[in-house]
Amino acid sequence: MKIHNDFLRECTQHALLMQLEAAYPHSLPIKTLKLGLLLSGLPIHRRFLEKELAYLLEKRFIHRVYNQLCPQHHRYQLSTKGIDFLNGERNAYYL
Repeated sequence: MKIHNDFLRECTQHALLMQLEAAYPHSLPIKTLKLGLLLSGLPIHRRFLEKELAYLLEKRFIHRVYNQLCPQHHRYQLSTKGIDFLNGERNAYYL
């Protein structure tokens, strides 16, 4: 079960980074990120999604962008560290 959970977490994190890369330099709301994960075939609950976003925030792969009109609805944006991570991942794949 742990292998399945680890694989699900890794797929979720990668899908989140890829979505944010596609939107870069713009940010995306959590609803859009969740919809993208569901369309990718990942069975995601909001609590699980929030946990994975918190992990990516702690690793500094993403930033939280606050909405000035509605502060409780924040958005997420890929950081330069996240871009470097994805580029390094691609380079390793092609080697």
